[in-house]
Amino acid sequence: MDGFTARWWSKEDESVRCELCPHRCLLAEGKTGICRTRRNLGNELKSLSYGHVCASTADPIEKKPIFHFRPGSRLFSLGTFGCNLRCDNCQNYVVAWANDGELPCEIMRPEDVVRSAREKGVEGIAWTYNEPIVWLEFILDTASLAKEKGFYIMLNTNGFISEKALNDALPLVDVMNIDVKAFSEAFYKKNCGGHLDDVLRTCRMARAAGIHVELTYLLIPGMNDSKEEVDSFFRWVVETMGPSTPVHLYRFLPSHRLAHLPAQTMERIEQAYTDAKEAGILYPYVGGVVGDRRQSTFCPKCGELLIDRRSEEVTEKIVVKTDEVSRFCPTYPDVKVLLEGRQCPKCGFDISIIR
Repeated sequence: MDGFTARWWSKEDESVRCELCPHRCLLAEGKTGICRTRRNLGNELKSLSYGHVCASTADPIEKKPIFHFRPGSRLFSLGTFGCNLRCDNCQNYVVAWANDGELPCEIMRPEDVVRSAREKGVEGIAWTYNEPIVWLEFILDTASLAKEKGFYIMLNTNGFISEKALNDALPLVDVMNIDVKAFSEAFYKKNCGGHLDDVLRTCRMARAAGIHVELTYLLIPGMNDSKEEVDSFFRWVVETMGPSTPVHLYRFLPSHRLAHLPAQTMERIEQAYTDAKEAGILYPYVGGVVGDRRQSTFCPKCGELLIDRRSEEVTEKIVVKTDEVSRFCPTYPDVKVLLEGRQCPKCGFDISIIR
């Protein structure tokens, strides 16, 4: 299969320049980009992953994690192969690091995705598991049809995308969880092969476009979890994204190239949660663990329980080849919304949430 002609590229002499993400890979004939999904074939850039669905399921939006957009709703989650970063801690490396043809995939058209979503009775479509940016053409073609049918569109992304491609995507996206992997350029360069500034730009642009944005920060022992670095991240969130931006503080568990590290201590997670609140973040949450009450939403003013979330271990595993994807993410089968509209029923405080 020769692939689907990609967007966001230009010709340079005998090569093509991919303009999807900040890597801007220059590809000679037959060569493939860092993401493993885009190849120069016949002096044209082709998307090798268009319509190749390697993982899919229907699950709660809280699993993404998204806590302040349509709480309790369900979505159809899809992923393909490839990623434009190379994170040492990747929990979904079986899909993110795969090449074309290495994984069993179902070929779907945009209309097939929309039909499946309707059959599953979900309210939204999520692009997740691997990095959604790498098959953005398929996402946008599908989103155009899906939004006509009333589905919302969610991206679970690393945020490492070019400004041009992001501008083309934002009108079709409703909600994003952006994974800020650290708050230092050195970490991004050494452990991810990317750049922090590009990710922060994506956060700012999404917020400015009116997209509902939630942020995830995985605390890795001794690598990105110093109080100084994490506090700097919190200050940036408050000053740039706004204090009502939900922040999910995820507990690191050994994985991939960092399998030799210990699990993050709950003491460090608890301290980060406290520090986030002291920095002015109204809605910090604890992620990557099961049964923690700090996964529920409480009124920042009076402390009233507003959204009761009960997390559980995932019973239906998503397995690609022989490896489970998203294995550190609990599910939320029981979500009770106790709000009156957007207001706290006890004190009337307006909660930043889309219902």
